[in-house]
Amino acid sequence: MNTNSNMPGSLVSLMLIVGLSFVSQAQAAKSGERYLPAENVMLELSAARQNARENDKLLLVIMGANWCHDSRALASRIYKKPLSKLIAEHYETIFIDVGYLEKGKDVINSLGLPVYYATPTVLIVDPVSGQLLNRKNRHQWANAASISMQDSVEYFQQMSKTDPTAPTETNEISEGLQLLLAEVDAFEQLQADRLYEAYAMLGPMLRAYKEGDKEAFSKARWNEVREFRYKVPADLDTLRAEAYQRSSAGETNIKLNYPRYPAFSWE
Repeated sequence: MNTNSNMPGSLVSLMLIVGLSFVSQAQAAKSGERYLPAENVMLELSAARQNARENDKLLLVIMGANWCHDSRALASRIYKKPLSKLIAEHYETIFIDVGYLEKGKDVINSLGLPVYYATPTVLIVDPVSGQLLNRKNRHQWANAASISMQDSVEYFQQMSKTDPTAPTETNEISEGLQLLLAEVDAFEQLQADRLYEAYAMLGPMLRAYKEGDKEAFSKARWNEVREFRYKVPADLDTLRAEAYQRSSAGETNIKLNYPRYPAFSWE
């Protein structure tokens, strides 16, 4: 029986709006288009962290874009069983829109990192201390579309068991190692600055391409930056591992062999 004829017009309109909202949210979850512009992204991040703290969950920050198939693949998978149940139980999730690579710097900096190397970038944070818990393995999600559901479940299940209060290799380090790691951090900042300059060049090109100007896009330039942003994290992991290993072996006055990257074609 249709009772809408007996309802006030405003109530019917409200029900239609709510219904459409549920439909659009379901469609977004299915398609993975969860990366939406925010009026105040830092305020939303702070609220998500507060919710995670109050509900005794980890904060899951996913930085990406709706134009990126890896970003959409991960966002869509998070709402599918069996991963959806695991995420809902253990994580407070927030999706951060990086736009056409011009956004997100304030978010990534607030979480203790100089740059996001990939879309998506997955960050698992202890909401109490602000400690980044997946610092060592966050880069694997650059190829999120190629990661299976089983591997995704295993990853987030394992990370959900992380004890933020457990001792880590960074709790007690020598002064020499501290200086060495600071040196690596400074090297990374230099690469981050180069990458942001590359993003500033690629972003408008990518936007124009997505809006229909197929001539605006340079695949060669995109691949240059892609190779760089995939290589740098691996090199940084190697440098930091070498610093720990050689310091633990008792070496002093350690000189790390820093890689040298070729200039981009437009530099």
